[in-house]
Order: sequence, then C-alpha cells, then structure tokens
Amino acid sequence: MTAPDARVAYNVSKAGALWQRAALPTPFCTLDPATPAFADAVATFQQVRGLTADGKLGPATLAAMQPRPSVGVLTVDALVATAEHEADLQVREEGGMNRGKRVEEYQRIVGLRPGDPWCAAFVAWCVAKSRQADTAPTWCSGSAITTWHKGSKRAGVDASTMPTFPDYKSKVKPGWVWVRAKDAKGATDACRGLWVQGHCGIVVGVDNVGFYTVEGNTNAQGARDGDGVYRKLHRWSDAAQIARTVGWFDSTHI
Repeated sequence: MTAPDARVAYNVSKAGALWQRAALPTPFCTLDPATPAFADAVATFQQVRGLTADGKLGPATLAAMQPRPSVGVLTVDALVATAEHEADLQVREEGGMNRGKRVEEYQRIVGLRPGDPWCAAFVAWCVAKSRQADTAPTWCSGSAITTWHKGSKRAGVDASTMPTFPDYKSKVKPGWVWVRAKDAKGATDACRGLWVQGHCGIVVGVDNVGFYTVEGNTNAQGARDGDGVYRKLHRWSDAAQIARTVGWFDSTHI
C-alpha cells in the first residue's frame, strides 16, 4: 500500500486558504494542487530559489513567487523578510570562529575575510539582498560603529535617534538598524564621532516591552562575537543595554 503524500495533503489544505491556484504563476496555475505533479513543481522552484525543497507551497515559498522589486529599492517588508529568513535558517558558524559558507557570504559583501567579526556584514548583506543587488550601499561597512557614523549621517535627524533624545522609543521602527557599543563609555565616545568596538542588528519589531532584532555574530546570551544569526528581544527597561546603545537609524530612508 502506497503511503499518503504529505506534500499533497499540505497543498490541498492551503489551496483557497493561503493562496488561489488561479493567481499563481505558471506552471502552478495549470497544475492540480491535489497531485504529486504540483508538489514536484513546487520542490523544483524551491530548489532553484535556495529554499527547503519540501514540495509544500507555504508562506516563504509563496513570497518567493512574488515579483521582485527593482534593484536599488529597499523596503521595510523586504528587509525584515530577508533578516527573518536568515534567522529561520538558523545560520551558524562552521569550521572555526567567524567562518562558514553562509557567514563568508555575509563577509564578502563588505570585503571582510573569513575569520573577521561579521555582525555589520550581516546587516549589509541583508540590505543588499533586499534590494536585489550584488553590492551593499556605500553607507554599509564591516564595522558596526562605522555603519552607525555613515548610516545615521545619511538618514539625518528625522530618521535616526539615540537614547539621549526625548521620546526616542517612539521613533524606532522595523527596518531600522540598531547599533550598540561595547560599554556605556564606548557609546558616549561613538556619539562624539569616535570609533569603538560595537555590535549591530536589524529591528524587525517594536512594542511597549522593547525592540526585536535579528542579529548576526551573536549567540543565545547576546554576545557581540557569537556563533550565528539569532532573534533577540531588547527591553526598554534594560538600563545596561540602553546605556551602551549608540542609536538607531532608518536604513530604508537612505
């Protein structure tokens, strides 16, 4: 007896609920979701796009089927989706500290070498991929603090903020880049225009509790030189974290 095809069952459950067959691009609109042929076509598409080739037409695959924005356009939705996808992949270093196939993709976008810290490179890579570009904008850097100096200057006072500003929490939005220094003194020095060691990530959500990020080169403890891509929550009430935050700027504004 042939085992039921889980791919078919999944696709049938999503047809009409998550997507409409008639609205799908060719060849999917011509195939019956209740057949293995439809699942095979989905798996082929997923493989080409670098997704998990499970043959199930879920949200990530559906998003990949949408028309791509023209090169040079960076939207909040695209940037957040790109960062979230890397978090979903649970990218981790392999073969040594600050090394690994995916990690080295991040590093190359800003000219870093395998072994170099890569939190800022991760931000730059996400920005570039969200723009459907092979290179990162000139404000991107392999250094978190240099990214702050360049990015916040380009964004200007209307699209950047720091903890020392009144009502700074109300300005931070998804799509903004968050930058912190190694410690509170470093944050003060960075605000004066100096270079210090730092860390950065992409804001993907904000609420009354805090701001949510996707960060590269961190870990479960929130280290600035960790082992992978992680989702993090930074609470507004965390005085130590806010004290070493240099600021936030709108990466989609520049």
